[in-house]
Amino acid sequence: MARTRHHVTLALGTLAILATSQPANAAQGYKWWASEETKQELKLTDPQADQLENIFQSLRPKLTELVQDLRQEAKRLSTIMHAMQAEEWEVTLQIDKVESARSALSKTRTLMLYRMHKRLSPEQLDGLHSLWERRRSGRDARKQSRQ
Repeated sequence: MARTRHHVTLALGTLAILATSQPANAAQGYKWWASEETKQELKLTDPQADQLENIFQSLRPKLTELVQDLRQEAKRLSTIMHAMQAEEWEVTLQIDKVESARSALSKTRTLMLYRMHKRLSPEQLDGLHSLWERRRSGRDARKQSRQ
């Protein structure tokens, strides 16, 4: 019974790593700059929207590759943990690979956002941050209402 509980705990831990490491559609993302509502709210010009799309498209292949790398490393970790035959140092090494892949994805995404933010005026940036905060608050409220 204790061994089964241990396997379940390890499997749940691995699933938690997978769930938190893979933003929904990380390579696609939400194209907020293409949304008419957002464009109007932020007063984005067509040239600005085109620049933002170009930044996204230039990094899209890299983001897709990094998402795949992260999934592959996380799957390897899950396999190692499920088998329960690896030495602790082997598990630690694979955890490092997962975290490295997650970090590479996060860095690339953050640099993409930084490049995009540089194309916006201070007022547009403030508006974008307000928009994101409203959406985050809405998601948080929906989560709490389900609990």
